[in-house]
Amino acid sequence: MKTGHSSFFRKLFWLYTGAIFLLVALPINSAGELNDVTVLSFRGDYFFHALMFIPWMFFRPVFRFTDLPWLLWGLMFAAGSEGIQYLLPYRAYNVNDLVANVIGVALSFLVYSLWVRIVVSS
Repeated sequence: MKTGHSSFFRKLFWLYTGAIFLLVALPINSAGELNDVTVLSFRGDYFFHALMFIPWMFFRPVFRFTDLPWLLWGLMFAAGSEGIQYLLPYRAYNVNDLVANVIGVALSFLVYSLWVRIVVSS
């Protein structure tokens, strides 16, 4: 990856992780509206928790990790982002949100692997 691109994607990664941190740490209580929305029979907030972690694996080449360590970092980040809410009195820890975060990282791995095999390898 070119140096200019690498720098841009590193900054984008830190914006992405910072946005996730702000979403989980700030006293935002919009889950009430999302609890009434369903996407493919899943509550909307669970769907968006998973969706939020889909980009994770696409940042792997920027940091030159191999797939497995980067996947493990993603799983720890997904768990930690929900775990932080356990410590905050104005937020609520939810194991279902944790599962949705982990599913998002796992889906990210699958989508990224398919993308590498189909798009990059061709």
